[in-house]
Amino acid sequence: MFFRLYFIRLNYNMGKHKLLVIALFSFACIGCVETLINVTVFPDGRYHMKIVSRGDKEDIDNNDFVHPYSSEWKTERRQEENDESNQPVHILSSESLLNNTNLLFDNDIGALRYPISVKFNKGVFSDTYILHQIFEGRSIDKKYPTLASALTKPTNQSSELMVQTEVVMYCLAKSMDDIDSQFEIEQLLKERILNHFNGVFYKAEEDGQLLDIFKSNAMESVDMISIPMELIRSNFKPFKDLLPVQYADACLESMRPYIHEANVTIQLNDDSFKFASALPGAILKSNADSISNDTLWWSFDLKDFMNDSYTIEAASIVYYPGRIQKAVVLGTLIILFVLFLIAKRKAIS
Repeated sequence: MFFRLYFIRLNYNMGKHKLLVIALFSFACIGCVETLINVTVFPDGRYHMKIVSRGDKEDIDNNDFVHPYSSEWKTERRQEENDESNQPVHILSSESLLNNTNLLFDNDIGALRYPISVKFNKGVFSDTYILHQIFEGRSIDKKYPTLASALTKPTNQSSELMVQTEVVMYCLAKSMDDIDSQFEIEQLLKERILNHFNGVFYKAEEDGQLLDIFKSNAMESVDMISIPMELIRSNFKPFKDLLPVQYADACLESMRPYIHEANVTIQLNDDSFKFASALPGAILKSNADSISNDTLWWSFDLKDFMNDSYTIEAASIVYYPGRIQKAVVLGTLIILFVLFLIAKRKAIS
């Protein structure tokens, strides 16, 4: 299930609607990306991690789920034919041998973060292994609750336009906070500006003009939601005597990563994940969905980390029976020797 971008062309003249591009969140069942993450933990605490994503080219390349890219990782791309649909399936594969904690990649605001760690504790009688991976929550309810609702149930055009309004307002507010260090703007003025933009969107909705606000000069757009540049520039003008000259430009630039974050969240709605892991020894505990042939399995998608983080946890232990037996024998001999000394001392006295 995912959002697909549609384009509406309205050809009118003399002041009427021109080309309009609007992201209509239409749910469909094609184009989904399936990602399998396989982690094999070795007895020395190192682990082999392999990530394989399968889907159509557009969804593989949209960077909602980013594979690690560095000299430590071997990355491969290939294409297969889908026998059922006769459509090509694009496959992106990345693998590496790792140890300890790994952030996997340095990313900007917006991309899905999924750091992993494997802790290896070597003991005298046993070794323990603790696997921990987090798919960081997107906090959608907190950031844009209307989008949260749109992602889980069908929406009409009015709701879709309100989603875009909500996302743009969130990004605008965050960008104004971010550029505080560049410009000394009073909080009261910031609130006035945000109230002004809220009023603009409210009036546009009331007059049925929201579609015009989100129009684009481009025939196509990769992003579901984009910044209404013209609207934002024009509505900063009433405050031009109160703001620095470059304030509007800085604000628009600062909005980009937040808009990207919202688009990544929308694109993640068509992704599904499976995580498989094999650890040495016996499993002590895990929150896996299932286990098959000593392999732990988890299955999840956006709804599982829509707000709070989705956590993968497992722990195992390897015992050394020979060492334990030797320790028991040695301990027994020591105890017997001590008892012998005590008995001998009593006999002498």
